[in-house]
Amino acid sequence: MTTLKRGLLTLVVALSLPGLRGSAQAQDSGDEPQEKEKAKPEKSEEAAPPAEREAPPPSIAAAPVIAPETAATVGFAPPPSAGRIEGPNASIQFGVLLQPQFELAGSPDATKTSKNLFLRRARFMVGGTLFKSLEFFFQVDYPNLFKFDPSDTMAFDKNAPGLNIQDAFVTYKPIGELIKIDAGFMLPPLSHNSLESAAKLYGPDYFVNTFRRYVTNNTDPFRAAGQSPVGRDAGVQARALLVNGHIDVRAGLFMGRRTAPTPADAMNPAVVAGTNFFRTSARLQINLLDAEPGFFYQGTYLGARKILSLGGFYDFQDNYKYFGGDLIADLPAGPGIFTAQANLGQWDGGTWLQLIKQRVYMVEAGYIIGPLMLSPIVHFERLTSYTPAPDAAIPSEDRLGGGLVFWPYGHNSNLKFFYTRVKRNPSDHAFDVFNVQWQVYYF
Repeated sequence: MTTLKRGLLTLVVALSLPGLRGSAQAQDSGDEPQEKEKAKPEKSEEAAPPAEREAPPPSIAAAPVIAPETAATVGFAPPPSAGRIEGPNASIQFGVLLQPQFELAGSPDATKTSKNLFLRRARFMVGGTLFKSLEFFFQVDYPNLFKFDPSDTMAFDKNAPGLNIQDAFVTYKPIGELIKIDAGFMLPPLSHNSLESAAKLYGPDYFVNTFRRYVTNNTDPFRAAGQSPVGRDAGVQARALLVNGHIDVRAGLFMGRRTAPTPADAMNPAVVAGTNFFRTSARLQINLLDAEPGFFYQGTYLGARKILSLGGFYDFQDNYKYFGGDLIADLPAGPGIFTAQANLGQWDGGTWLQLIKQRVYMVEAGYIIGPLMLSPIVHFERLTSYTPAPDAAIPSEDRLGGGLVFWPYGHNSNLKFFYTRVKRNPSDHAFDVFNVQWQVYYF
């Protein structure tokens, strides 16, 4: 009997060992965080510097991004790796943007269409970093190279406007992605569309009225004399991405228009030029989903980010003012990506600039059909002049059109077909514009 009892006891203990072993393992894994908690450094180490005090700023790069597997409903070829040269304290990379384009364009006061084969953009880019807290970006451009220009005096009427410095600015990042200071020649913080990269637009180009202030030409009131890039200005600005990237604030001072010198007269001495205060621009954007951390926004992120943002801007100098708001959505939907953006703006030159009071409405929407990598897009713009009666010198204008974009390599290489019907009031008649643009981009 005693032997039987001993045998039963041995069997019970043997059967219990695996459970005890499993229980011990579970208990150990549960204790790990507590043991790590106990292993905190002493107060002298906590007070010791940067590691405790320097909490990393909210990284915008860590904002929710769709993984490539999720975005794979759209079968873009993977982008090539950047051609970057890196050292211990610096890096530099180079890139190009080429946009060969075919265009058929009518006229509001003449019949038939002009035909052009030209380079809409031919850009060379350089960018890089210094000491981890400094960035720089520089690009030059030959815009509309060899496009027919009736005012051009060159042989065969082919336009070769010259090589422009398109952008040239440096960025200081004192707190990573949280605060950035830009200085140089750049795009002021106005509408979302005006801050988009020309290489990453949704349609073939910017909205016509994003930079234009006159219906009859593309004159930017703040550009320099001659072939100066439209939309840019020299200055300094601060950018901040707050609340984990959900609030995007930009504000800066720019050269704007400078006053002319005043010659001396019998009563007063001469006065130097440029005594007036600078042009001031500011933008606030609320990012309801992912942030847009770069200097340049994108017309579409092709599924790499979920964008739903509202923005507003104000630009003024003396009694000139330009203000407006915008909305952009760029979201995965079904087997593809839905993209839409809308801008509303109004400007008035006052007595400072020769600009009448005008208002613009701009809308663009489309859908990337994932398996086909094809986007049907519709586009509408309206410019309204506030004058007592229509004036041929300052007409109103409607632009309605759309097209298709084929995205086999995303922004690196795509093909865009677009048609626009343009109606000016007053004018002899409406006219048509048709474009085919092939983009090749690497940076």
